[in-house]
Amino acid sequence: MVELKARCEQVETGIQRGEKMFQLTSVGNARELGGYKTNDGRSVKQGVLLRTAGLNAMSEEDKDLLTSVYHLDTIVDLRMEKEIEKAPDPQIENVRYVKIAILDGEASFPEELQKEYTALKMRHGSWFEEIGLLIRHGFFSDQLYVVFLSSELGKRGYSQFFRELLALPEGKSILFHCTQGKDRTGCAAMLILFALGVDEETILHDYCLTNEYNAELIVKERRMLEASGVEDVETFLCVMDQVNPAFMKNCIDWMKKQYGSPLGYIEEALGVTKEEIAILREKFLS
Repeated sequence: MVELKARCEQVETGIQRGEKMFQLTSVGNARELGGYKTNDGRSVKQGVLLRTAGLNAMSEEDKDLLTSVYHLDTIVDLRMEKEIEKAPDPQIENVRYVKIAILDGEASFPEELQKEYTALKMRHGSWFEEIGLLIRHGFFSDQLYVVFLSSELGKRGYSQFFRELLALPEGKSILFHCTQGKDRTGCAAMLILFALGVDEETILHDYCLTNEYNAELIVKERRMLEASGVEDVETFLCVMDQVNPAFMKNCIDWMKKQYGSPLGYIEEALGVTKEEIAILREKFLS
């Protein structure tokens, strides 16, 4: 109890200093969006918008930290049902849990890829082969986030995400995550930051922080892939725990081309009104 109290005090000090990382010891890629400056000179509130990788290994101590210091109200899980079944989120007392799928697994694959993927599964192919198949068919490429944002499932999902942001009670926080906390989660962070008026350069910086937070993990994975004889190591790493800024830049450029701007996408494709954007800014900016 004394140790937890000391940790809580340390985290509260970190929030006051505007530190990005929030001190979870059992959850990867854990950070917050607080402290970023907006185009109108305001700042995103600290300790409110939290993003992480999967929560399935979360310790009791980290649960206590989230509820006692961050006053966590809602967890938004952006994973597919199969991912959730394999590694379910822990239950946290008095915290709402919301599932919002952005991808639909094999149902999202083109017909030819579906056939090959099914055949690979039937012969119990390795995960190396699975990833290689997705890469060869172009499913996992630097256009992946465009798939997220252009699909009907993705648009419904991110629209619901904004509904959860709008419904968040005053003085509470929301945590959103997927498996690695970088792709579906990265797009969610990008969208809310654009809605709040943060500039593109800062948003790309936030996206690329994954490579700093996962630095040790990426080094180990690179060695493993090179030892396994994988040819396209960089693309494999982006399937795993690394990010490539081209993925996010392509997504932002697509929104500009199709909707005039990211805000245009948020309003037109996700159905978030100008009045609601004003509410979000009042809620999450200081």
